[in-house]
Amino acid sequence: MTIRSFILTFAALSLMGSSSVHAEGRTVARLFWQGHQSAKLKWADLQKSKDGYALSENDISGFPELDTDDQTLVQMQADDGLLVVGVRDEANGDIGSGWVAIETGATQEAHGDHFHWRFPEPPSVHSKLIDSGQGNPAHLYRYGKSFVMANDQRNGFTVLNSKSVRDADSPAEAGRFYEGGGGHITLAVAEGKVAYSTWIDREGENAGRVDVVRLGENAEKGYHITCPTGVLHGATYCDDKVFFAPSDGVCWVHADLEVDDTADSVTVNHLEIGTDPEGNPLRTGAFTTIDHAVVFTSGKAEQSKLCFIDASCDTPDVQSLSMKLASDQSLKTPIIGKGSGGRPIALCFAESKEAPETDQLYVVDLDPDGNGDYSDAKAREPIAVGPSQIEGHFGHHDAVFLPRGRQIAVTNPGDASIWVISLTDQSVQAKFECEGTPTSLVSISD
Repeated sequence: MTIRSFILTFAALSLMGSSSVHAEGRTVARLFWQGHQSAKLKWADLQKSKDGYALSENDISGFPELDTDDQTLVQMQADDGLLVVGVRDEANGDIGSGWVAIETGATQEAHGDHFHWRFPEPPSVHSKLIDSGQGNPAHLYRYGKSFVMANDQRNGFTVLNSKSVRDADSPAEAGRFYEGGGGHITLAVAEGKVAYSTWIDREGENAGRVDVVRLGENAEKGYHITCPTGVLHGATYCDDKVFFAPSDGVCWVHADLEVDDTADSVTVNHLEIGTDPEGNPLRTGAFTTIDHAVVFTSGKAEQSKLCFIDASCDTPDVQSLSMKLASDQSLKTPIIGKGSGGRPIALCFAESKEAPETDQLYVVDLDPDGNGDYSDAKAREPIAVGPSQIEGHFGHHDAVFLPRGRQIAVTNPGDASIWVISLTDQSVQAKFECEGTPTSLVSISD
């Protein structure tokens, strides 16, 4: 089934009524989302007129046909009108893994000291590299202008950017591979100069290991540091510091931009998050950043918390906001952005694998008084959303901020829908049905 539009007026929000008539209006954003079950990438222009919102689902020209039993789409990132999505398989990369680069059809139009996105062309595949030699990536990051893909089975990572992809004579020449990290790799890149690549090992000589790799010239230069506990899954860079997520709390180091330190000279700092009811240390699995802050979730059910670290501090610590969820719910990694007036906001989905019909979205105002300190962060009343459809690492909700931070778009995998929600009054302003299982979402917009 193609997307059907539910056109809503502001005077009377008729959320359950459907219509095949699409409002003709301005394009608010170009949305891209993954269909998990079909292993396809879909797109649509979100349009708005006096009659409400409209959305019409489309396939992407040239997108490869993947084996839905053995291949999946993983993380995706966009920059300079180019979107890159990772591909992973169930056979350690032997079936075919790698990446697909899509020209979004979006261009920037300059307006004095700023620009606006225009959408003159439909999206199409620019290039792809899917074969048995790409190391089966699970993670694809964007740091600055760089896309950074973890090649897990090759114990390394590839760095590429929009220019290198567009200028390359072949997809194999679009990026540069670096050795570093192992098993299931997470990555942080500081100022495009140095990468910190983690090892997933729980025990043994590589437990807690982080490889420090110089990028660009003299790439062979580097060393490794060790966190006090292993099972590292999560890394990020913020305010001259690099943060890691081991099995106990958070570790951080000062970024070595010139890679002229030695392993012995680096101090690995440890921050506690707390303990669970059995006395086990809490951890996280991923970070997000905004301005000077590192934001993440930890704990489960009634012990769930949204945590913040002020990376600008000389001696940072963990602050947290208690998020008492139902016993079968857990928090997804927060989605961070700017709301109306540029105030920082965290979107936190509380999901239940057992009862996905009870899923909720918490909008958290991170800095209500605007003084840069998140100690006064406050969660609003939860919003009931459509169900998730969790299968392993997949089937979660996702969300993107729309222009000026007044609305968001969210995916609901369990009922195959995309919603537009107001951040002003938390009302659902539009609902759209779509094919398959919409999960990860990216927006190209002002």
